[in-house]
Amino acid sequence: SWPERGRLGDAEAVGHRSRLRKGNFQPKLRLERLEEKLKLLGLEGGREEKDHLCSWRKGTVASEAAAEASGSSRDGPRTRGGPTTAHAEEPAQEDQERIRGDLEKLKKRREEIWGVKMSGERRCQEFLTRTEAERQKVVSEFRQLRRFLKDQELVLLARLGELDQEARRKREEEETKMSGEISLLDVLVCEMEKKLEQPASSFLQVRVLHRARRERTGRAGRTMTETFSDLERRLRAVSRQNDVLRETLGRFQAFVTLDPDTANGRLVVSRDRREVGWRDVGRDLPPTPRRFDSSCCLLGCRGFAAGRHWWEVEVAGAGTWAL
Repeated sequence: SWPERGRLGDAEAVGHRSRLRKGNFQPKLRLERLEEKLKLLGLEGGREEKDHLCSWRKGTVASEAAAEASGSSRDGPRTRGGPTTAHAEEPAQEDQERIRGDLEKLKKRREEIWGVKMSGERRCQEFLTRTEAERQKVVSEFRQLRRFLKDQELVLLARLGELDQEARRKREEEETKMSGEISLLDVLVCEMEKKLEQPASSFLQVRVLHRARRERTGRAGRTMTETFSDLERRLRAVSRQNDVLRETLGRFQAFVTLDPDTANGRLVVSRDRREVGWRDVGRDLPPTPRRFDSSCCLLGCRGFAAGRHWWEVEVAGAGTWAL
């Protein structure tokens, strides 16, 4: 009868609704969880990712609409031609196709990000390799520079030592020669004094002997002058080489910048803050906690964090100083 068929239709509709709940509503929960994970990954910022989420949302709404339509048709009489199971599975298949397409896009995006990550790691590793190579190069260059400076120091000191020894030897030789010449001149003076007491006919012989002794003494003086001129020339060559080293090292030196806020009233700091002068009468300067009031001192500005540094201080005139 018709009521019986209605009851049977109700039973079938209930059974289909139970199947729809199990088969179609669980993917919705999985999609919502996947959507939350994608939001955590930050993929919702782009337009393409929003389209993905919208497609999933649309698919879910379509699935819910199909499920509601299926349930309502199954609640009604069989004569209206309720949908079959194939009609209920069509939205699920569409969702699966969308998920497959989105999954491929996510995999592609993951590969792109992975490629960027690997490229960044390679660049970072190459940069670290270059910095390590530069570090080793700096260490090697300064090691060679220290060795070169040490060798140059030894060479210059050896040359100066040779000049000292040669100067002393030449001085001893010249002193010996000069002592002989002085002794000879003493003898000549005595002879000349004796000749003055003799007749005038013997003056010609004394004049010839005196000219010979004078030429010999003049040659000795010229020899001593030439000897020390050669030594002075060699000393100037060493001094020029030392100046070259000084200029080379000066390229790496750091200038000390003085702090005028710490200077005593009698100290005058130059405009570039690299020199300081002294005046007899103190000035009235604004008091600061860092200023030296009783001691004639001042401080340099802070600028070094590490390393070893040295300074050369030029003191003009008499006085005292401290560093």
